[in-house]
Amino acid sequence: MSHLDFSFPFNGDFETLDAQLAMNGVRDNKIREVYMNAPQEIEGSGRAGLIAHMSREELYRIVDRIHMAGVGVDLAMNSTCGGSEWYSQEHVDKVCDFIKEAHETHGLEAVTLANPFYIERVREACPTLEISVSVLADVDCVWRAQVFANAGATTICPDTAINRDLKTLAKIQRITGLQVKLMVNEGCLYKCPYRKFHMNYISHRSKEGEAEGSDFSFACGDLVSNDPAQLFRSNWVRPEELDLYVKAGAASYFKVVGRDMLKSKVLRSCNAYINQSYEGNLLDLLCSSTGFYSVEKSAYIDNKLLGSSGYFKRLSTCNRKCCDCTYCDELVHKYVRYGWVTEENLRDTGQDLLADTVIKRFGGIYPKCPDLSEKPREA
Repeated sequence: MSHLDFSFPFNGDFETLDAQLAMNGVRDNKIREVYMNAPQEIEGSGRAGLIAHMSREELYRIVDRIHMAGVGVDLAMNSTCGGSEWYSQEHVDKVCDFIKEAHETHGLEAVTLANPFYIERVREACPTLEISVSVLADVDCVWRAQVFANAGATTICPDTAINRDLKTLAKIQRITGLQVKLMVNEGCLYKCPYRKFHMNYISHRSKEGEAEGSDFSFACGDLVSNDPAQLFRSNWVRPEELDLYVKAGAASYFKVVGRDMLKSKVLRSCNAYINQSYEGNLLDLLCSSTGFYSVEKSAYIDNKLLGSSGYFKRLSTCNRKCCDCTYCDELVHKYVRYGWVTEENLRDTGQDLLADTVIKRFGGIYPKCPDLSEKPREA
């Protein structure tokens, strides 16, 4: 059995954090770091997060608390857009000075950056700091990874588009010397056309200390609703598949998404991945478009049943010629069911009282446990 390293999200709730830290050592797996946003006055991030306008003092108290549990800290400063100010000497110096202070006086172990320009500057300022390339840098091949390695990065969270391309992941590690940190439960669409614009928007909102606005939304969810096969084209990785990456030399370090999620979602996902097993609705572990689809459509995929289908071998060797293939459509027909509202759905949307009622009356799933012998119901 392989011993795995994990990167867990901090969602701003200390009760959640303490429960996460208590998982360290489960199955001899290690929480290597907890990642979180930096103070908004310094830099934005690829997630708005749940803490608005955090001060440096508050940040350092959190860092110290995590360190007391024997776990490292990674500051996600992975904006994809900072406007023209981003490249001013004044702003570059401010960011580098802050990171150096956090590293040298508070033991900060790592930062996650998307911009190679900043990786170069931070490496000059902090020769011993771990610098992780963000998933938002869109590294999907060895050449791109080498550019970031040359800039001074030490670990890399590759573009989720290659999450199931074990050969390319192994090559990145072998040729560049970067350690792959694989993001496992992000549910963004495969090569989503809205992704870059969405992340630019979030980068600005996070810098402003604001959550995503509600005056409009990107159309990713509509793409899934119109084509549910996107559920399987999305490159999430099930908890039970992590050892396959280790055996292939593709990854042994895994990042769980959720710093903008409520306690129920964060703890469920962290627990499932560090235990490398989950009984229930696979979609209840996923974030972004596929996770939201589960809530909006009451969709259900039995995680264990899907695992027994052999789908991973097929999709991890896929040539991505989706226009000529119906395999993912077949997976939808066989494994996706609609109309079941789970306790997890309710808690993830803040409906704890209703969730308690569902547990009491229906055992956790309403109206009944999915029966895969039934004809699929339409979304």
